[in-house]
Amino acid sequence: MSNILIIEDDQQLREMLCYFLSSIEGYNVSCISSGENAVEYIFDKKPDLVLLDIQLPKVSGLSILKSLRDQGYIHPVIIMTANDSEITETNALSLGADDYITKPIRTNALRERIKRQIRPVLNDKLNVVNDNFYLDTHISCLCYKHNKVSLAPAEVEILEILIKENRPVPVFELFEMIHGFSYQLEDRSVYMRIFSIRKKIAAIFPDIDLVKNRRNKGFYLNYCVIKI
Repeated sequence: MSNILIIEDDQQLREMLCYFLSSIEGYNVSCISSGENAVEYIFDKKPDLVLLDIQLPKVSGLSILKSLRDQGYIHPVIIMTANDSEITETNALSLGADDYITKPIRTNALRERIKRQIRPVLNDKLNVVNDNFYLDTHISCLCYKHNKVSLAPAEVEILEILIKENRPVPVFELFEMIHGFSYQLEDRSVYMRIFSIRKKIAAIFPDIDLVKNRRNKGFYLNYCVIKI
């Protein structure tokens, strides 16, 4: 079962969440009560999902979130806060939060948010064929050997096309499939999307070149990628 880390300074809420997620939902749950050393703890324990309060002693939840994303942490982070203002939500999402839930926490809502972020079926598939990549369009990520690379929707779109075509696809075709009108030579959007995909993969797997370019033919996938 997936591992969840709760970072919450309110003892009563922390204990309630721990009981609900471990005893009722069946997750492996660990808890800490302060933002101090939280980033180091997360990278050491490598939880599959972090449930993170914004207003923490020592170090704020938003600071923790920013540090995690800056250092390449790719697993889901769900922000919890009593402040449901648009500004707080926008800040959390712009810093890389995968979802956002306000207090008081409704367990049914929390259950569904966690299920959207953690997909046990994916882990089962990865155990079967570890040499395949898996493109999970539900949560916009590319998965390989139990690692997840978070993608922008535009990057997912490129990979979906390359999976479907299963051949080298010229830039002008990619552009027209995406935008629905003729390719403009000065447009670099396709190249920028592919550059971003390569950069994100290289940060975790520096020896893997997933998207390659065959001269005068186009871009193609150098590994098997299965869309799920």
